[in-house]
Amino acid sequence: MNLNILWFILVAVIILGWSVMDGFDYGVGGLLNFIAKNDEEKRYVINAIGPVWDGNQVWLILGGGAVFAAFPLVYASIFSGFYLAMMLVVWLIIFRAVSFEFRSKVESAKWRNFWDADITVTGLGIALLLGVAIANILMGIPLNKEHIDYQSLFSLLNIFGLVGGLISLSMFLMHGSTYLIMKTEGDVQQRARAFAKGFAVAFIIVTLLFLIISPIFAPRLLGNSFGVIGDLVPVIMLIGAIGVILTAGSSSDIKPFAYSIVAIIGAVASLAVGIFPNIVPSSINTKYSLNIYNSASNHLTLLVMLIATIIGLPLVLIYAIYAYKKFGLKVKMDDSSY
Repeated sequence: MNLNILWFILVAVIILGWSVMDGFDYGVGGLLNFIAKNDEEKRYVINAIGPVWDGNQVWLILGGGAVFAAFPLVYASIFSGFYLAMMLVVWLIIFRAVSFEFRSKVESAKWRNFWDADITVTGLGIALLLGVAIANILMGIPLNKEHIDYQSLFSLLNIFGLVGGLISLSMFLMHGSTYLIMKTEGDVQQRARAFAKGFAVAFIIVTLLFLIISPIFAPRLLGNSFGVIGDLVPVIMLIGAIGVILTAGSSSDIKPFAYSIVAIIGAVASLAVGIFPNIVPSSINTKYSLNIYNSASNHLTLLVMLIATIIGLPLVLIYAIYAYKKFGLKVKMDDSSY
């Protein structure tokens, strides 16, 4: 296996880590104003992700750094056409972080309601926009021979892109619901079980819709490099979602979250299989597409960065394991809580 393929796999693994770790806290944030009925319950829900949400951002930073180091031309080209969309996501992430820190600074119901609404809107917005961006990449973007994309922000909001956005939105909301099943008890947990089933059903519906319209909007996905095996990878997404539906109402608090992770693994694997060996396909001319070879850094850079990743990635995993073990399974409210 050459370094280019290895780095493609590493980037996919980092995207998977981000989707699993950051995905549930975007989902929990998006659910806040719907699943919690009063301020006490809102604090309870926020504290389900309170000790870990900021640490989860490491995966996003790691992913951006990995793409910049391994495939710098991809990084530059994506931002030429997706600049406004990506900056919007960045601003949503910033306002989301501010909301967690500011909501309890003033003893005012209006103040807290404002920041709670911000947590909900930013969580939903991030989940939707990231799916829109990925769907547009799968469809192919108008890269010219200079690998520049001149499309506008509104051109990304096409039918295929919006369906892709609904996939990521329903997936993260399903993931957030299953996380709350695992972390909470009582009325909030019961509502989370109902939401998990509902969003799992929605995830299945929009995924099937995406697969149905793919031959129209992204016919190149039918010719993936893995043949029949590649065609069957999306089934993993559906198996995970069905597992959530079957276990959300059971006595198990962990199984729904585990099945949700299976669905996310299927989604990321489908993305990787559908696009390989390209990273950014061109809808103008396939010769202008960016793949794992013509967009990569030189061999020495890939090798040095691989060594750094081998050292750094386990540290991120160790930190995550320690943090989740330290704060336990169920939410415990105390004086240090949000």
